[in-house]
Amino acid sequence: MIDNKQFDKQENSSVKLTVTVTVDGAEKAYNDLLAKYGKNAQIPGFRKGKVPRDILIRKFGEGIKHEAAADLIDSALQEALKDVEENPISQPTLEDLPAIELGKPYVFSVTYDVFPEIKMPEYKGVEIEEAQVKILKKHETEELDSIRERNSVVVDKEDETIAQDAVVTMDYVELGDDDAALEETRRKGFAFTVGTDAHPYAIDKELEGMKVNESKVIEKTFAEDTDSPYAGRTIKLDVKITTVKERELPDLDDELAQDVSEDLKTLDDLKKKVKADLKERAESKIRAQKINGLTDKLVEGAEIDVPESMVASDLENTWQDYVRQSGATEEQLIKALEDAGRSKADILGEWRDDAKKSIKTRLIFGRIVEDEKIESGDDEVASEMEKRAEEFKMPVEEMEKMFGGAQFREYLKSELAQKKLFDFLLGAASVTKGEKIDYTELMGA
Repeated sequence: MIDNKQFDKQENSSVKLTVTVTVDGAEKAYNDLLAKYGKNAQIPGFRKGKVPRDILIRKFGEGIKHEAAADLIDSALQEALKDVEENPISQPTLEDLPAIELGKPYVFSVTYDVFPEIKMPEYKGVEIEEAQVKILKKHETEELDSIRERNSVVVDKEDETIAQDAVVTMDYVELGDDDAALEETRRKGFAFTVGTDAHPYAIDKELEGMKVNESKVIEKTFAEDTDSPYAGRTIKLDVKITTVKERELPDLDDELAQDVSEDLKTLDDLKKKVKADLKERAESKIRAQKINGLTDKLVEGAEIDVPESMVASDLENTWQDYVRQSGATEEQLIKALEDAGRSKADILGEWRDDAKKSIKTRLIFGRIVEDEKIESGDDEVASEMEKRAEEFKMPVEEMEKMFGGAQFREYLKSELAQKKLFDFLLGAASVTKGEKIDYTELMGA
């Protein structure tokens, strides 16, 4: 059927395929479809299946030429792509649908994406920096204070007066220019911590000194350059305080250590754990920074013409995750964006560079895993399962079932292989000492 096929490489790892079908192949497609019409056509004055060919041609001829062309393209495309070196990774797109011209070869063109060629950078000996961090006594103290905060209890404040860090419950409503309540703004039982949680109207300072059951109207003017929905406005808020509480921190003693974990018996045990935890977090953060720096250099050094279909698929997956995380339907989210003067296309455009980088990263890592034969075995997965089951203090079978069964094992297998990949890359890198950095600054980076 096919007389000739020509492949021309395009941008973004796409290919244009031009196929020439023989005269006989084109006429056969036309005649086969015409015969099918002849069996089924019902035209007044003729019995079904007995309509003369010339009548069919006069009535349906041009339509049949186009319909037969579509059928011919499907079959010719299957034949043309049967043994190609680079298989399509996207649906072939037809440039045009020309009608069959009897007595002439039939020529059509499609474009499709192929798996991109990857020109790998040198991934051994990549120079990366390692931040230098020292964990000081103050960081241990801060962590112990945080543990006390997490184990605190909320009790009624003895003097019932609002001050910094007080836990306040209040009712409030915004007042209009005529001092009438704007009911759509009314909130009852609103709770927040002064100086810690963000109050919608940023009135922490104005509340200080108020007591339980006290009411007053707070008037506040927001500057034009304030990062607030009330920028440039003066707001009047009618507030009533219903409760004022405070957090009662536990003593730093053996009892607190035992509350934190049944594995801890004394305060010294807790302090040792805090020190070890801070060190582990710092090492984990520094490792992540080194991996990110190494990844950036590999992506920068690689030459990959990412197919548009890959980018579109990655963006759509990210968009669907975004919709799920929003808790709204896709229609509701799009409507909210439109109300804000934006669109789905705007969001996808902002994500586009990150999507391309993510695809390049996966392709590079995939090639390294393949070249270096990096993988994790079933025995390693089983060992990791036992380790995690011990942490959760439950049988392996119960934990596996809780996290999705066989699918969880596959996830662990992939995670362990990725860890091996990063261990390999970091082990092969040329690491130099980076700048000294405070632990708190490191963890906030």
